[in-house]
Amino acid sequence: MAINFPSTTGQPTDGSYTYNIAGIVYAWNGSSWQAAGAGASATDKTLFSVTQNAVGTASLSYNSGSGVFSYTPPDLSSLSGPNINDGTGSGLDADLLDGEHGSYYRDAGNLNAGTVPSARLTGTYAIDISGNAATASNVSSGLGGLTGVTLTSPQNGEVLTYTGSAWVNSAVAITGLQPRKTASVTQSIAAGGSATTSISTAKTFALLSIETSHAAWVTLYSSTSARSLDSGRVRTTDPTPGSGVLTEIITTGAATQLITPGTICFNESSAATTYLKIVNDSGSTNNVQVTLTYVQLEA
Repeated sequence: MAINFPSTTGQPTDGSYTYNIAGIVYAWNGSSWQAAGAGASATDKTLFSVTQNAVGTASLSYNSGSGVFSYTPPDLSSLSGPNINDGTGSGLDADLLDGEHGSYYRDAGNLNAGTVPSARLTGTYAIDISGNAATASNVSSGLGGLTGVTLTSPQNGEVLTYTGSAWVNSAVAITGLQPRKTASVTQSIAAGGSATTSISTAKTFALLSIETSHAAWVTLYSSTSARSLDSGRVRTTDPTPGSGVLTEIITTGAATQLITPGTICFNESSAATTYLKIVNDSGSTNNVQVTLTYVQLEA
C-alpha cells in the first residue's frame, strides 16, 4: 500500500512533526517517517478492511484516510459458455468433451451393450469367431434372402445347392468338379423273378460301374414308360436305340461291372431318379442289392 506523506520541507526533525493515516501516527525524524510505537502498529493488518459492493463494473479502490479497500465484483450474468459452466445437471456444458458427454466415449474393451455401427465393420480383420452355424434359418445378406438353409457337417470345398425344397451343403470340390458318388437299392426277389424299382441319382450322370450282390440281370431306364415298353424283351435281344434303355448288365454272382466306355444316363423329366428292372438269377429268393457308381453332370 502506498502512502502519500505530506511535504517535510522546513519541518522539525525531532519527531514532533506527525502524520495520521488509517489510525496510524507517523513521525518525521529528519530522514524518514517512522510509525509511532517503533512501528509496531504499521504492520497490524487488523487496521485494514474490505468492503464488497454489489456486482457491476469490476474495480478495486482504497481510501487512504480510512484504510478501507472497496471491491466491486464483475457482473457475469450475461455470459455463457464452457468457461463458467457448472457441470452435469446444470444444463450447461462444462462436462462435455468436444460437445459430447463422457458416456459417448467408451474404450473398445468396455463394449458390453449396443450395436457397433456397420461403418466400423468394413475392411479385413484377422479375428476368430466362435459359435455354431450348423443351421442357418435365414441367410439374407448378399444371397438374395435364402431361407431353409441347413448345413450338415460342413467340409472344406463344399457349396450350397438347392434340392427343390431346401438349401444344403454339397460336396463339390473347390474347382467346381463333382466327386464320384454311389447310390444303392435293395429288393427282395424270388428266384427267376423280377422287380421294378427306382433309385435316387443325379438328373444326368456319367455311369462308371454297376455292382450286384447276387447274380442278376439289371436294366436302367430314363422313364417308367420306357421300362413298361421294354418289359417283354428277352435278354438275348438288344434294346432298340432311342427306346429309353440307358444300359444293362448280366452278372453271375456278387460282382462289379465296369461300364466302358462310360455311359451318359439321364431322367427324361429332369427328376433326380433312375428307374430299374432287376431280375434275380441267383437260383433262390434273395435281397438283391444294386449299387451305381457315377459322376453328376447336371445341377
